[in-house]
Amino acid sequence: MTEEPNTETTAVIRHFFQEQSDNLVKGDQTILVSHFGVFSQNLVASLTDGIENLIVSIGDKRIVVKRMFSILIEGLQNLRLHGGLDSQGVQSGFLILANDNKHYRLVLANIVNTEDVPTITRYIESINGYSKDELKEKYTSVLSNEFLSDKGGAGLGLITTRMKSGNRLDYELPSVDDEHSLFVLKVSLDRQ
Repeated sequence: MTEEPNTETTAVIRHFFQEQSDNLVKGDQTILVSHFGVFSQNLVASLTDGIENLIVSIGDKRIVVKRMFSILIEGLQNLRLHGGLDSQGVQSGFLILANDNKHYRLVLANIVNTEDVPTITRYIESINGYSKDELKEKYTSVLSNEFLSDKGGAGLGLITTRMKSGNRLDYELPSVDDEHSLFVLKVSLDRQ
């Protein structure tokens, strides 16, 4: 197990992690899995295997399991590949998976540069404003244009997450220091 980073920024992020966990529990959610810290490739592989087995064991319909797993993979890859570094070069983030009788709730968070907050906000708001058909069109358009960011993404992760969840993406972008914010993405998936 890797040692947890210990910087001022990670202390702020840990506070948000605890706050999100507390809010889920207060909302009568059962926390199934949570992790705070660095997301290495080995950890991501281990989490995906463990969470897939857990979701299957809960006994939800196959389509729900497939959608949750797809959303989880997108989110974990985003944390690992696109999570920014704090001022001391540490990449911290968190994941919380919870459920109740009607929904799964997935909360994912990673560091972003504060200067990117307006762009992220506009992008999510535009995705949230799309109809089901418009989402499919946007997905196809991004795929056909083959635009890749410098980190290998094409903006498909959030579109895929919105499509698979069938719900709007909820998010927060609180500041963690002078140059960095925390991108907290909250995804809800109906279990019915």
